Amino acid sequence: MPVDDQIAVQKIVKKSGSSFFWGMNVLKSEKKRAMFSIYAFCRVVDDIADEIKDKKIRKARLKDWKLRVKGIFNSEKPKSSLEKELKFAVEEFKLKENDFLSIIDGMMMDANQDIRFPSKQTFDLYCDRVAVAVGYLSIKVFGLEDINKKYAFYLGRAFQLTNIVRDFTEDLKRGRCYIASNYLSRYGVKKNIKTIVNEPKLQNIFQDILKDAENYCNQATMESKQIEKKKILAPEIMKTFYKAIHSKMYNKKINLGNKIKLGSIEKVLILSLFFVRY
Repeated sequence: MPVDDQIAVQKIVKKSGSSFFWGMNVLKSEKKRAMFSIYAFCRVVDDIADEIKDKKIRKARLKDWKLRVKGIFNSEKPKSSLEKELKFAVEEFKLKENDFLSIIDGMMMDANQDIRFPSKQTFDLYCDRVAVAVGYLSIKVFGLEDINKKYAFYLGRAFQLTNIVRDFTEDLKRGRCYIASNYLSRYGVKKNIKTIVNEPKLQNIFQDILKDAENYCNQATMESKQIEKKKILAPEIMKTFYKAIHSKMYNKKINLGNKIKLGSIEKVLILSLFFVRY
């Protein structure tokens, strides 16, 4: 039943504890349903790349999801609740197959080998696959056109760069470090995952990344001025939450033992202030 499928997908979203939930939750029913399916899809494939230790199993499951996505676009009968809800989103909002496959390709970059100090080209490709492609799917649901893709691009980059700093310690424990090599070369820091945490210039690198995230966010704000406000209510709420996370790290010494999060009271306050100002 569709209602049962929606509940199953909502559970995946709520379990993640993402601040994105607040932005998606303000959408009208059909758009909310579609966004929940997109986010749940991202969560599922991300968990495959992050949580499954066996490389062969990781790759096999991601390849399986590629087949599932292609099945949805080839009008095959979906099996799981998530696939059924994705099919609804695809048909209702004319979503593009390539954006879903791009997200999986981003996760496959993680699955193939632990990413460590990628080149700027690889770094940009990774960001565009795991974050920007999500934005491209989302703006279709929000009712935006292809001319508004720059808004999605800048927001996706801003969110991903903020995540890279926030999740640095967590990623390091998985044997990964997404800091691009060009950030290290500015300070003569070696590409050594075992010693990076003790580098005196690490805090400078974090701030450089966060500065770039701020620049992308500002560019997204400029793009938003050309878009009808009611159409971007959801992503602007998401942006507000990310700016709050960003501000807890920007121009501050980051405690590597304490992952930055927003508490429930903070979220309510941020949301309340947002609606007063928007």
